[in-house]
Amino acid sequence: MEQVTSAEYAVFQKAYNFFNTELFGGELPGVLITLQRKSHNVGMYRQGSFKDRKNQAEVDEIAINPDAYVNLPDMEIWQALVHEMCHQWQFHFGKPSRKSYHNKEWANKMLEVGLIPSSTGKPGGSKVGQTMYDYVDEAGKFIQCTRELRKLGIVVQLESSSTEGLVSRSAEALEQEARLRQAGVKKNRSNRVKYSCPSCFMNVWGKPDLHIVCGGCQQRLESV
Repeated sequence: MEQVTSAEYAVFQKAYNFFNTELFGGELPGVLITLQRKSHNVGMYRQGSFKDRKNQAEVDEIAINPDAYVNLPDMEIWQALVHEMCHQWQFHFGKPSRKSYHNKEWANKMLEVGLIPSSTGKPGGSKVGQTMYDYVDEAGKFIQCTRELRKLGIVVQLESSSTEGLVSRSAEALEQEARLRQAGVKKNRSNRVKYSCPSCFMNVWGKPDLHIVCGGCQQRLESV
């Protein structure tokens, strides 16, 4: 485990390079891949998120949430990566829409590489929208690439050791999320409530229906 950081990040970099060559013709300009636990996100793309300290050249970022792939096959991790690579392609070679909106151009690129966009994560869902999932085209390029990655020994070694706040990609969870979005309800995956002191505005998080008093102000915290 001495080289655990370089070894694990190398897996993601090799996968990115492979997909870039096989699915995007090597057009993508490169990226800094990060692993970060951002609530409710499986993956995230940011254009020019970093810059070189010497020449100020910008470097894109793709963040992957390790809580999102516990007990899931590598193919679903690579789905998240390629999903974000399609965003990177559009920012450099296409015309992205408003923030976080997945438009028709992006959807067509997803279809081209072998991922089918869907608002529900299943057949029949809308192919464009604000929050989008995807499923694999069984006859597409993406699934062929994932099989080749395994043959090359490019496999993820680590996953999150905590089950708190996991981000699920199961069909049942995606369907439930779609229903919640349609009803205008935001799902609280962690089942935690934010409490705030009305005097000093100190915040804590805990289970619903707790009775908490601020030690400094002696005020009862209110759920917000």
